[in-house]
Amino acid sequence: MIQTLIEIDAKRSADVPEKLDREPKLSLWSRLRKIDWRLNIKNFFSRETVVEMQKDGRVLLSLLSFLGLVIVFLLDFVWKIVTSPFFIKRLVTGKASVWQTKFGKVIEGFIDLLETRDGVKRSFLIGLAFRNMKVKKMRSVVTIGGVSLGIAAIVFLVSLGYGIQKLVVSRVAKLDDLRVADVLLGKSNILKLNDSAMQALSVMTGVEKVLPVVSLVGKVDYKNSVSEVVTYGVTGDYLKMINAILLKGEYFQTDKLSFLPAPQVAGATTDWVIEGASYNSKLGGIKFNILEGSWLRVRSEPGLRGEILGYTKRFENGYHGDEYWGGEYTDKEGRGSQGKDYRGKTLGKWVKAVFPVYEKKDGDYQPIMDGTVPDWREGYIAEIDLAVESTENLKVDGQVLGESTSSGELVAATSAGTIVIPGKADEATITATVVGKDAYGVEWVQIVDGEEQKREAIVLLFPTNAKKLAVVNKAFLDATGIDIDKAVGETFSTSVLVSNILKTDLERPARSDSVQYKIVGVIDGGSSPVMYVPFEDVRGLGISNYSQAKIVASKADVLGGVRKQVDALGYKTSSVADTVAQIDKMFVTVRLLLASFGFVALAVASLGMFNTMTVSLLERTHEVGVMKAMGMRSSEVRELFLAESMAMGILGGVFGVSAGMLAGSILGLILSVFSLSHGVGWVTVSFTPWPFALFVLVLSFTVGVLTGIYPARRATTISALDALRYE
Repeated sequence: MIQTLIEIDAKRSADVPEKLDREPKLSLWSRLRKIDWRLNIKNFFSRETVVEMQKDGRVLLSLLSFLGLVIVFLLDFVWKIVTSPFFIKRLVTGKASVWQTKFGKVIEGFIDLLETRDGVKRSFLIGLAFRNMKVKKMRSVVTIGGVSLGIAAIVFLVSLGYGIQKLVVSRVAKLDDLRVADVLLGKSNILKLNDSAMQALSVMTGVEKVLPVVSLVGKVDYKNSVSEVVTYGVTGDYLKMINAILLKGEYFQTDKLSFLPAPQVAGATTDWVIEGASYNSKLGGIKFNILEGSWLRVRSEPGLRGEILGYTKRFENGYHGDEYWGGEYTDKEGRGSQGKDYRGKTLGKWVKAVFPVYEKKDGDYQPIMDGTVPDWREGYIAEIDLAVESTENLKVDGQVLGESTSSGELVAATSAGTIVIPGKADEATITATVVGKDAYGVEWVQIVDGEEQKREAIVLLFPTNAKKLAVVNKAFLDATGIDIDKAVGETFSTSVLVSNILKTDLERPARSDSVQYKIVGVIDGGSSPVMYVPFEDVRGLGISNYSQAKIVASKADVLGGVRKQVDALGYKTSSVADTVAQIDKMFVTVRLLLASFGFVALAVASLGMFNTMTVSLLERTHEVGVMKAMGMRSSEVRELFLAESMAMGILGGVFGVSAGMLAGSILGLILSVFSLSHGVGWVTVSFTPWPFALFVLVLSFTVGVLTGIYPARRATTISALDALRYE
């Protein structure tokens, strides 16, 4: 573009040659500065420029048509090879070759429309190139074979890398695992995984469903044999998502979960409203923190009319303050309109505490200084973007008017399903320690017995509508002595230990009553005894906080975005997709290393092809002279040699890709024979993605063109008189 503008400017300056003669030679930068850019831009969009661009487009289409002709001739060539044996030839007797069919004629007619010059048709030149290749059959076969060998080496080695990568990934994760992530609390003492958190997670963009998990320590009594097992309260969908191998029976089915934030009333649809509240009245103490990334206004009184004292943010150790009724405000959780005074005026919840204050300048927050130290001021903030850790002596005035809740609160209320039975009983102190995570992403717990002591027992009763079904693993059957062939339908007695972390209204861990559970399924996996029970059963014990959750994205592609949303709330996420990403990253390097060996073979084959084309040119110097003497143009001579090199490159690519894929399949077959004999199953160690195969074909075509450019250009410089001088 710049060179064109310089030439245009030079032509315009040619009208004053005497001035140019007097001016010294200017540098490129000086010449660019002297160009009339406005005029040149106008000229660029002129009719003449459009005509030139149309010509360039026709040249590009002409080059593409030349490639199309070569491919059609190759199809014709392959067709003739396939139909050459006698028994096949009889089947196609009377059928013309591809080039003689209507399809070939239509293509030729279309390509003729793209021709921009008169003279020898390109179809004739390509046909002549193929005849020249047939004359030197052995040389052509060796050249094409060399290219095929190089391409086959690349395809085989890279396909081997893809296949092993796919094999490793399939062992690490199934397809559905790539859209699943585990949600954990990490080291946070503020956040909770309760119904409110589950509701907040389930409404995130890209989330298909959220599956809570409750980890418990269980005691199983079967025929007077007592065993301690890890018990998980899960849903039926959770069992399907962990991709466990079901050996016997089936998975239990659970009802669709409904996550309601606390406080809650069954069957409710509207917000909670507290009657009898009064403005600026204290509700109770509260321990809380502000969510990461949020800035809240600190006001002088609990209302939007209060003076803004500054802005505050999350503090590492959290805040202690008091909850107050104040003015109404709008928020997603409904806390800003949760109360009504005696006049029916709507009130909202505010928090009074001492905060570090900042001022907002030009979109940035700067600390307000009290001399040389940051200033802390007592004020009120609306309950927006707060993570509540605990409440102290919470006082609620009035009575419930409305029902149901919103989804923002992160601390669930105490469940009314807790049943405490006082009395003296022997209770074993059991400690559960997380020691790792199994292949299904579930935490494993080590169970340790402590000293027995007599104390008042807290017994939790299972709900009357509990399903009392269990899916167990083989280790469970080994621990209890149950025969796997008779396991389905067998019953056993079990009780679980519930910690005061899962059930917040407990002063200490409590145990459930002992009930009979029936085995409905047996799965493989794990060396420790594990049983899975319906989530509704353990939830019915009054458990309000959950151990962890699995979040299922709608597609694997959106899992990363979903995890970012979860991390923004302060939770920790982990997924097998992280492991798969590391595997993919490692195999990219492996494939590049393998491909480099194949490229060495291709480079050697390219030199052989270049040598073949050069020798062919030297042998046909007289022929080129005759053709030029008969009127053939230099451009047509160039296309003749290019057609030959392109044909060799494309044939080498097709045969090479086919040979590489065949070699990979043969290797997989050999390995599968050994694996099947050892009971491992069929093994596929080679996989060729179609984009890679297409790339290799384009690469072989490019190699053919590049190796033919020099001989083709050299052929155009041959003088007809020099070529015929000695004839």
